[in-house]
Amino acid sequence: MKRNFKALERRQLLKKLNIGLDVSAFLLRPPKGWIHTTRRALGMTMTQLAQRLGVQQSRITEIEKTEIQDQVTLKTLRTTAAALGCRLEYIFIPEKPVDILLKEKALKKARTKINYISHHMALENQETTDEEKETQIQTLAEELLETPKKLWED
Repeated sequence: MKRNFKALERRQLLKKLNIGLDVSAFLLRPPKGWIHTTRRALGMTMTQLAQRLGVQQSRITEIEKTEIQDQVTLKTLRTTAAALGCRLEYIFIPEKPVDILLKEKALKKARTKINYISHHMALENQETTDEEKETQIQTLAEELLETPKKLWED
């Protein structure tokens, strides 16, 4: 039962992560940052935003600058978003579908392990064919995918 629940939970998380791929181009940070862009789209000046946050106007300049430099805190982003009448959503977007990412990792790990074993077998005149090695790699990769946490052990 516990194993089935974990598998279901994992499938739901994978589905959620893969949705991010569909919207990732839309979510790219504008060149001047989300704060600056949103503030300008709302027709709000730096002074007006500063008043809403209860800070000096120079702090808004600093916040916008640190966002571009990837040095702004989540807390600052969240409070600034609220002052702009927005909410902050924090998301990780995989570079490619998670199932493909996992399969590539499993194949790489399996290939490394099988090549190591094959090398030692060849030294003992027990060499396997390339076809046999590829079958072993595919089989090991499938086994690794059944327990994904093993993929990340070195």
